[in-house]
Amino acid sequence: MTPRPVRTLCAATALAALTAVTGCSSDDAGDDTAATTSATTTTSTPVTAAVTVEQLQEQIDVFFDPAATTEDRAAVVENGTERTAVLDRFTGVLAGYPLTGTVGEITTVDADTVTATTEVAGPHGGAPMPLTFEQIDGTWVIADESACSILTMGSLGCE
Repeated sequence: MTPRPVRTLCAATALAALTAVTGCSSDDAGDDTAATTSATTTTSTPVTAAVTVEQLQEQIDVFFDPAATTEDRAAVVENGTERTAVLDRFTGVLAGYPLTGTVGEITTVDADTVTATTEVAGPHGGAPMPLTFEQIDGTWVIADESACSILTMGSLGCE
């Protein structure tokens, strides 16, 4: 017959193993909540504010509108107030060479940055461009580097 301390040790080990297994596979809402809380607290990326194609399209429409003022255009570009001179010249370019942009698929980069495939077209055709948008003070604007890319295509560059 097995001595009593060995049986007690075996029973304790089996009970501990059973507790560990049921703790991992339990359907109890308390265990799921604990797992969810643990996963939530380890997440370091904030939730991205929802942005729609329509919101980004509004910014693109203003940017390419030849009737828009320099101030209107500056308002839809990151660091736009620093680029008013080149944006003013861009207005002149648009008067003689109208451009349009059509926002397509949006890809999230981080909480305040998205990239949207945007079809930029002029009188001689168009091409898709990945344009970056930044959320600044709750408003999505065309990122500075994307605005500069478009301006550079028009031989204006950023100043």
